[in-house]
Amino acid sequence: MPELTTALSIAKKCSSYIDLASGSVAEYDFIEWLLNQIDNPLFSYELQPVSVLIWRDRFSRVVHGNNEFKALSMPLTLGGSDRGKLTMDINDSEGKVLLTDFPEDMDDAKYIYIKAMEKGALAVIFRDKYPGVVRRIVVTATPDYSWDRAPPPVMPALTVSKEVGDELSKHVGEEVEFVSDVETKLGTGYNLIANLEGNKEESVILAVHHDHWLTGYADNCLGVGLGASILLNTVKERSSMKRGLTFISFTAEEAGNPGFASLYWAYGSTRYVEYLERRNLLNSVYAVLNLDVVGRQYVIHTSEDLSMQLSQLISAQWELPKPYFDSLNFEMNGIPSMTLSSLDYYWDVYHTDKDVEDRANQQDIDSALKVTNQLLNYLLTSDLTPSPYISVLNRDIISVGLGIELREDWETYRLVKYLLSKYLVEYRRDGSVKTIYTNSILSYVRRFININDISQVPLRVEEMGTGRVIMDTSTIRNVRQLSQYISQVIESLTEDMSINLVV
Repeated sequence: MPELTTALSIAKKCSSYIDLASGSVAEYDFIEWLLNQIDNPLFSYELQPVSVLIWRDRFSRVVHGNNEFKALSMPLTLGGSDRGKLTMDINDSEGKVLLTDFPEDMDDAKYIYIKAMEKGALAVIFRDKYPGVVRRIVVTATPDYSWDRAPPPVMPALTVSKEVGDELSKHVGEEVEFVSDVETKLGTGYNLIANLEGNKEESVILAVHHDHWLTGYADNCLGVGLGASILLNTVKERSSMKRGLTFISFTAEEAGNPGFASLYWAYGSTRYVEYLERRNLLNSVYAVLNLDVVGRQYVIHTSEDLSMQLSQLISAQWELPKPYFDSLNFEMNGIPSMTLSSLDYYWDVYHTDKDVEDRANQQDIDSALKVTNQLLNYLLTSDLTPSPYISVLNRDIISVGLGIELREDWETYRLVKYLLSKYLVEYRRDGSVKTIYTNSILSYVRRFININDISQVPLRVEEMGTGRVIMDTSTIRNVRQLSQYISQVIESLTEDMSINLVV
């Protein structure tokens, strides 16, 4: 199959760049090569520059006695070197080197990192749970998920394989030396954009990202290869297209925000969406189809209204959106979006040096290519309907006494999605922090109004990205106060909606 051959060739080339970071020489070299692969007179091209933070691990190690162990530095820490006694007790880590396991959700490593930093640890070393791999997981210095500038994570953090971690664990209480030699500087990354015009001014975006940690075959070189090959194949179908197609390979998906913000990922697409907003072009984006971490069993992450429509046509596993992909920035602006991803089935080699071609499953790659083609063809040639979402939201809005009925048209749909479909950050009473997606922020808040156990209510809820506080129950002492407070929150939300909604 020529389409698949092209995809695998591009993926192999992309994965040959180890730590292809946004703003690096390797990124520009790969983009130049990729442009040659998708060269076609029917396309228009653009390289959109994005100011980024470049992070590079020059040399890392852990030494015990005469034994030197391979280690990797954790982005976006600033590095350092020292020696100290090894401990596995985070509460006894002041002036020591903490050895700890990655948490079940590896991205929660940042909370361990922050606590160790607060305890005064010299450094933290994360032991992998999977044998034979070392990985990079980004950590930040603040527990929130905001676009705002934040302090850099100054305490060194390293990762070691399970085998190395097991060996180090035998020497708790003994002195170890660590070296984390990293470089950070400002640079320029590039979003690669290719346009195939359709019969209308609106377009469908087929999105991938090319930056990656370590080998990055599934995350996301294979996505780049599949997306580029689908773009080339779509040329043959252009006569039936209602809409144009924009293929974008984003920079700085893994990291790149120059301000060390805690919402560090999907930065290249953040800048692209802002670019569209400045030019009043955001409404011309009809829908977004994103590929990120492809190569095994996959899930299509999207809102319920889209899965209701498209699951009738395409056989696949459908789940609610996750905030970890470039689709995030489009979903936050009310644009129908979906991401096809194998992330939940890739943790063993995610962000490791073993994310390589032979760890992917050929049958699943074939299926992902087929399903992506089906989804894209539908978005280019057929029409989505706002009816499923609007009908549900009308009941929701009536239940909170807003007193208006929404029209079932595209403009109202996009506006209501923007106002109500949210990514939220929950700060829970047990000290954990979780990100969640809700189709309707009104439904989310209202579910706490008659709750009988206040311990089940988040301590604080913020809107991801902006940090806007939705709920703060820190001063609430009983369920009666809680019910009154939730009523006030709902009233405030409905007032905001009344101002923005077109009746």
